[in-house]
Amino acid sequence: MTNKNKKLNFLLIIFLLCSASLTAQEIAAKEFSWQAVITNVPRNGFYNILLGPGLISGSQAPGYTDFRIYQDKKTEVPYLLKKEAMHYDIASIKSFAVIENKQVTNGTSSFIFSNATSQPINYVTLMVKNSWVSKSMNVTGSNDLKQWYGLVPDFFFDPTKPQINLPNTDYKYIRLLINDSSSAPLNITGAGQYYNEQKSTSPLPVPSSGINIRHANKTTIIKLAFPKKYVIDNLSFNITAPTLYKRQAWVDGESFTLTSGQSNEVVLAHEVKTDTLEIRIDNQDNPPLKIEDVNAWQLPRYMAAYLEQGKSYLILTGNANLTAPEYDLTYFADSLNKELPLISIPNEQMKNINNPKPTPAKGFTLFTSQVWIWIAIVGIIALLGFMALRMLKEMQEKK
Repeated sequence: MTNKNKKLNFLLIIFLLCSASLTAQEIAAKEFSWQAVITNVPRNGFYNILLGPGLISGSQAPGYTDFRIYQDKKTEVPYLLKKEAMHYDIASIKSFAVIENKQVTNGTSSFIFSNATSQPINYVTLMVKNSWVSKSMNVTGSNDLKQWYGLVPDFFFDPTKPQINLPNTDYKYIRLLINDSSSAPLNITGAGQYYNEQKSTSPLPVPSSGINIRHANKTTIIKLAFPKKYVIDNLSFNITAPTLYKRQAWVDGESFTLTSGQSNEVVLAHEVKTDTLEIRIDNQDNPPLKIEDVNAWQLPRYMAAYLEQGKSYLILTGNANLTAPEYDLTYFADSLNKELPLISIPNEQMKNINNPKPTPAKGFTLFTSQVWIWIAIVGIIALLGFMALRMLKEMQEKK
């Protein structure tokens, strides 16, 4: 190898080392906007890393696909994203007797069940074999199976959300007419109502920055404000008067009922990410409800990952263009659904790395200008290269 080639290789090594150092320091700021640090891993093994409302709010990609974990800030760690769901006590399902479940005409199925108690109902949950096929249907009611009266006009039924809301009705028979013209029929095995809901875990409180309640045109309008855009899964209402009430309410296009004698905890069918939430309550001719407070909640979400004792871990998020990672762990989701040791991230370990707090305006300072910083970096690299060449030249002269 000639002296010239040796010099070039030496310079190349110096340049690559400088570039690598700069890349390692800048990667987080370039790609992500939020980070959290984990340093308290007690032993090797799989853990559920709890992602609190603050960290979830930093995610910018649909389905939170922009989360990444790095060990010692350099090695990507595979993870599995999990969300706690509301579980029901199957023993406390009240089933309705199925009167008819068949195709009645070309492209139409009829499902009829009986509410033998004659007590009013305002929803029904269908038991459907696993399916992703949505169906158009309508709901009617009858007391004699001959004359049918409209209850719910045509709507799309999603089998993954099997509850159908109804107007308060005491018809003895309820019929669902299902449009099967564009796909095969659903396998509906029953209908009923859930009672005594049992939560698998406590939801996490979403911090609120204020609440405003006003009444107009027989409607109560509640506006909740939040410090930033949080993900909201549940709502809870503290209602102190009147003693007996039953009101229809709406939030983000979803309808629900507030009823005296119940907990008035509302599980939203779809999560909402917002910094302002508006709730409307229809009072009809009744006096408005006396509402002391409304709270927003978030179902816990976890990253299941293998962590090692003594290692530090960096969680990054906030990249709207990042797609879901492809890890082998997805093939072992069932085994990781068991209860794992929990790691929580304190608020002080989370920070915004893309939007620093504004600082008071100052006069021009050389080393606060990014242009001059890069000029300085290039100058340092050039100086190192010059010194390296000079050292090589002196070494050659001595020989």
